[in-house]
Amino acid sequence: MEKQINFMDLLRLYLHRWWVLLIGILVGGIISGVFTVFFVTPMYVSAGSMYTENSNDVVAKDVKDVNLNTLMVRKELVQTYAEVLTSNVFLKKVAAESGLGYTHEQLLSMITMSSKNDTEILVISVESPNPQHAYIIAQVITNLAEDQISSVVEGGSVKLLDEPEYPQTFSSPNIGNNVKTGMLVGLLLSMIAVFLVEMLDNKVKDAEFIAKQFQLPVLGEIPYFVNDSKKDEPAFKKA
Repeated sequence: MEKQINFMDLLRLYLHRWWVLLIGILVGGIISGVFTVFFVTPMYVSAGSMYTENSNDVVAKDVKDVNLNTLMVRKELVQTYAEVLTSNVFLKKVAAESGLGYTHEQLLSMITMSSKNDTEILVISVESPNPQHAYIIAQVITNLAEDQISSVVEGGSVKLLDEPEYPQTFSSPNIGNNVKTGMLVGLLLSMIAVFLVEMLDNKVKDAEFIAKQFQLPVLGEIPYFVNDSKKDEPAFKKA
């Protein structure tokens, strides 16, 4: 007969096997922490920001004149400048100027450009396992950006707002979050293991087990006698 288990049975099972769940949590957290510290390469980010503008665009001076179209133009301007600064032509200049031996394809995978809160401010971030390389590349990009934008975009210009800073600590991985994730995974796996062991265990434990599984009343229990060879006398053993 298929074994049946309800929510309360499951809850009692987990409360009874709480130590298994605790071990799963500890083991999961420890494994995740050790793996993160010793096997995951830390990454460093150096970021700078620039203000983008275009003299050919008619920008409203009065707040009343600012409309959706104006906001869309400003947002598209940032996206345009980001495309210019991630082009192969510009990244080859950055690779040559930095002198770190990176190709333009490698630089492209390291650089992230985004608009700050949907404004005209362009945030340039460089991620690398080497903090010095991240800082140098970010510096080179901000230094060359103004000339590149003005030469490609008619009337385009950028102004440096925040210079890139040397990263003092790694940005990833987040050891705390990884440990928490490992603990959660350990808990889930231990819960699954406890559940499967219980479902696959078909041993008759007591009279209550029989009555519940077969939905039949128990009329009585028959004691089981075994022979103890050492004492050579019958002994009573509960079934």
